[in-house]
Amino acid sequence: MPRVLLQRDAELAMLDHRVAQVRSGTGAVIVVEGPAGIGKSSLLAAAGYGAAAAGLRVLSAWGGPLERDAGWGIARQLFAPVRQSPEWDTLAVGAAAPARRALDDDGATPAPTGDAMHAAAHGLTWLTCGLAARVATLLLVDDVHWADAPSLRWLGQLTRRLGSLPLGILCAVRSGEPPAEPDLLAELLAAAGAPVRPSPLAPATVRTIVRDRLPAAGPAFAQACHAATAGNPFLLGALLDHLLAERVEPTDAVAAGLSGFGPEQVARAVDRQLARLPAGTAELARAFAVLGRGAKLRHARDLAQLDQERACRLADRLRGAGLVEGGADGYALVHPLVEAALYNGLPAGERALWHARAARLLTTGRADPETVALHLLRTEPAGEPETVTALRTAADRAWRRGAPQNAATFLRRALAEPPIATYDEAELLGQLGLVIAEQEKPQAYDLLADAVGLAADPEQRARIGLAGARALGLAGYAEEALDLSRRVLARGAGADPELLERLEGELVCNAWLDAAEVADARDRTDRGGGQRFWAVHRAHRAICDGRPAAEAIALLRTALDVESDSLLATFLKFDLAAVEELDAVRALCDELIDVARPRGWMTALAHGSFVRAHALVQAGRVREAVTDGRYAFEFKLANPPASGLVWTLFPLLDALVEADDLDGAEAALAAARRTGADEPVPGKLRTAMLLERRARLWLARHRPADAHTDLLAAAETWQALGVTTAGFAAWRVDDSAALAALGDLTAARRLAEEHLDLAARVGLPGPRGAGLRALARTVGPAEAVPLLTQAAHLLAGSPAQLEHARVLVELGAALRRANQRAAAREPLVRALELADRGGMRLIGGRARQELLAAGGRPRRSVTTGPGALTPAEHRVAVLAALGHSNREIADQLFVTRRTVETHLTHIFQKLSVSSRAQLATSLPAPIG
Repeated sequence: MPRVLLQRDAELAMLDHRVAQVRSGTGAVIVVEGPAGIGKSSLLAAAGYGAAAAGLRVLSAWGGPLERDAGWGIARQLFAPVRQSPEWDTLAVGAAAPARRALDDDGATPAPTGDAMHAAAHGLTWLTCGLAARVATLLLVDDVHWADAPSLRWLGQLTRRLGSLPLGILCAVRSGEPPAEPDLLAELLAAAGAPVRPSPLAPATVRTIVRDRLPAAGPAFAQACHAATAGNPFLLGALLDHLLAERVEPTDAVAAGLSGFGPEQVARAVDRQLARLPAGTAELARAFAVLGRGAKLRHARDLAQLDQERACRLADRLRGAGLVEGGADGYALVHPLVEAALYNGLPAGERALWHARAARLLTTGRADPETVALHLLRTEPAGEPETVTALRTAADRAWRRGAPQNAATFLRRALAEPPIATYDEAELLGQLGLVIAEQEKPQAYDLLADAVGLAADPEQRARIGLAGARALGLAGYAEEALDLSRRVLARGAGADPELLERLEGELVCNAWLDAAEVADARDRTDRGGGQRFWAVHRAHRAICDGRPAAEAIALLRTALDVESDSLLATFLKFDLAAVEELDAVRALCDELIDVARPRGWMTALAHGSFVRAHALVQAGRVREAVTDGRYAFEFKLANPPASGLVWTLFPLLDALVEADDLDGAEAALAAARRTGADEPVPGKLRTAMLLERRARLWLARHRPADAHTDLLAAAETWQALGVTTAGFAAWRVDDSAALAALGDLTAARRLAEEHLDLAARVGLPGPRGAGLRALARTVGPAEAVPLLTQAAHLLAGSPAQLEHARVLVELGAALRRANQRAAAREPLVRALELADRGGMRLIGGRARQELLAAGGRPRRSVTTGPGALTPAEHRVAVLAALGHSNREIADQLFVTRRTVETHLTHIFQKLSVSSRAQLATSLPAPIG
């Protein structure tokens, strides 16, 4: 039970109130903030004790100067009791299973580039949500300003899930202390309300404490103690301990001589206190300071070079002197100020020697490699091969467990060692570059370029170059990937030709993305070798040139199994979508998503989701596309760089516009704008695709002039990229609509005819139907009807069902305007059915208006039926119909079970069903 706290009733009442809110189901971040020694830890202990007494599960952890470099250190402390409990095997399953990556010593299975960190954080989030679903839970983190980066990042992400969960994060943060990770700490603290700030002890309280410890003390002496410590509880206790140890009488004369008592005075008092204790006590105390909180006595004993019996006796003396606490489970100095006094009292060189000895001792004791590395970080470089080996081992382990920032710290320290025979600087730099690229930081390029420059032979250079180019390209640094590839290829003589060819293929991937590099991409593609991946590049060139789609389709079908850790896989899917092989795109994305989702591979999941959204929109399955597109966009929004965000933005815009969520589309644009991602960069493929989608938003908003401006810029970019295909660059159709709305029918007709000529070369129903629709807009109803009838026949069996629905609406409208109202109803009804089934609400709204104008009676599906389901409800309904439980659905969609239950309630109401068994027959068959 925590000790009684004086003058803390108000603070404890505030904490009790907030913890009670957590217990009632309102998640919260609660912060106790104040200077060192003010009593934050005591308040946390008291609040934790009260929470446990009230029935909450309380999990505790602490940060420390040594531990801040230990990846997932806070998380591992928090969940240590859970891992040892019988419920562990039922908790770390499903979406929570990837938590094992962070928590288990050897539980890290390989993950794609960039996904280990996200997988671990995702698993920890769902593990915590699972705990809270069983019983209200409080995560208590002391000295959070010293928390490790992965744990802080996870806690920041966890704050977004707190809303309706009985889950609280109670942490103490020291004011005036530069945090180890200021940005990550700021994200966590921003989720909290007003912090609880313990106030200094009042003079009356100090007087009570002084008289309790020194009964002979008078008012002047107590006042002097208050002035010397500014009412800081720990400093006051340390001052009184010092006075008692020195046998100082509490006279007025002594009071007059008391001056400020702060950390420096604490250090001197600790030194004097240790000097009075038996020989060896100071060394044992410093061993505890070097080893950090939770140190085992056997380790401190060996570090202080003591025998077991003497170490046990001296540990008792340290406990009795009030300097350490703990026992068999681990020792700790009583306060960070005492730890700092002992640690900083060692000269820098001697500290480094203590840490070197600690590393050797821990290695001999087969300690965790990362724990050993924490000490090696604090040693002086001495050219020791064992140090480099140990740091690389720790870096590999940290990287595998999803702590790339900590892996980078270990590798940088390894690189600080003077050159030695077993020290491969190129390998270390290359590994560090890959780790930094995984964090999507631009510094990766310089490291990888240096590694390539230092490579001992062409084979090593090519291997580092290929890994680096892929990592840079996937992280969104195409220009850097190009430069690195060229550096290696320019010095490729002597390397494995197959390795160089793969590197050249990677170069071409990045070159296609930039108008300034496209000529090189075309030239290299023409000269490409016989490896299968060249088929993707040749298909891409055929598509860009507007050649018959059958040529590209034949090439792409030979390369469906290209390596997933390359941009080639992305080009393959986008090119398949461009030639209307939408089922193949969805199958590839489904396969990736099905593998990535249970493993928590968030980057891979986002990739599969945004590409699938792109294909689903074309297929008319807009409701599903919104779900996929929003997930991918929100993931990339939280994970830079901005160039990567654009690729998820344009399919989301497409989906939201077709779902008639124009406000949502503009909100996505605004969110991207805050990162700079919506600023069109001239000559980039992503720019052309974004401008076309943004123009469609402006058309839906009846802003044709803005749409025309964007489409002219898109046209210029497509031309610079050398893309003429009507299947990829469809700007003419949309600009024809903008020009028609602006009254320039002549220009609108010219663009429609140009598009039709290009579409005829490609030979796909989608582009041809879109061209006929655009041309029909420039003529009268009598001429429009045959054009649109032809388009409807072309598209009836095509995968491009979005375009089919558009054509049907235009056909019905043209027939109505031609005074064929009865004939108009049939295509309008078909369009409305397609729209309702796929969630194409923009088209559905137009179809309803036209049907009413044609004298029809459209069935109401706005509030009931499958068309009334939101994208999220539709996804839940499909999974429930397939037999998944609420927990399994929550795991797959990364939502809480309560959210699933709410969605199912709405689904049952909208579909007029009363059981899950009825869902399968109430949902429409997939389109396409």
